[in-house]
This record gives sequence, structure tokens and C-alpha cells, in this order.
Amino acid sequence: MNTTEFKAALEAFPDADYQAILDGATLTVVQDKGLGLGKTESAFVIYELGDESFDSVAELKAHLIATAEPTLKEYYQFNPLSREYFQARLTHYMNELGYMAFTAMPKVPAEYVIFVEDGEVIVEDRTSPRFKYGMYLTLDQDYQPAARENKVKNWIQSGTAYGDYISVNVCRYSALE
Repeated sequence: MNTTEFKAALEAFPDADYQAILDGATLTVVQDKGLGLGKTESAFVIYELGDESFDSVAELKAHLIATAEPTLKEYYQFNPLSREYFQARLTHYMNELGYMAFTAMPKVPAEYVIFVEDGEVIVEDRTSPRFKYGMYLTLDQDYQPAARENKVKNWIQSGTAYGDYISVNVCRYSALE
């Protein structure tokens, strides 16, 4: 979810749910596509009232919209993307750029690499200065195009790509404030 999508979700969030937040519920991110209500101990909490005080639903809503960008940035600093969202975005890029563009084989580097930045899956090509730090699938031998595409699809659909994303960021997501 990017800032524009987050603001749109805040705009569409029902007033009754804002009232629930004023009454002690938390605002949660649902699969990086929407917002919901939860409890303080729930996963994916993006906002809880804490010591802040608001006189109305409209005031809380205005505050959340005004602080959407830093709130979202902080949320994604400590929370990974959901597996569903990550896989959907990765599949989108694979369909757009070709499955083989994200694989490396002996003597054949990947054309594109994957990064996750501020809640969004992004791709960069070899001209990027940080290309060597990106994520892609490394195959240990040369495969025919159909087999290579199948390997990439399995990498995504099995959850291995998501596991790779989490393992690259394990220190960041397990950090305590």
C-alpha cells in the first residue's frame, strides 16, 4: 500500500470504525490493500490512540490523513508486506517484464531485481547502482526457457520468494524500538 492508497482507504473508512478507534480499537492494515479494526495485541497495527486525544471522528480522520506518509513509512519499517500482496505484485511484474528477466543462471545475470521500499514492491534494472543488492532467483544450471519460467513460477507460488524477502529483512522486522 502506498501513501495515495492509504489516504484513499482512510477517506473511505467508515465513521463508525473511526469511532471504534476512539473507543479503544486499533487501525490495522489488511493484506496491504485495505484497513480494518483490531486490538492492541493484533498483528499489522498501524495506529492506536495511545495518549492522543481527539474530540470527534472528523478530527481523528483529519489527523490520520495529515500524517499518512510518516505513519505508513514507520509501519513498513517494522512490518513486512503480506505474503498475498507480495506475491500478487511480484506476479504482476513477472507478467509485465517476463519471468526470465528475474532469473540468473551461470554466466547469465538477471535483467531485473526486486526491492521492497515503503510498502511497495519495485523492480530495477542493471543500470541501478544498487542492482547487486536486489533479489532475484539464481538457478544453478542452464535451463530451457519453459523450464526456467516454471522454476520462477514455483519460486513465487510456493512462497519461497516471500521467504527470501523475509530472510533478507529479518533483522529489520525483528528490531525492537
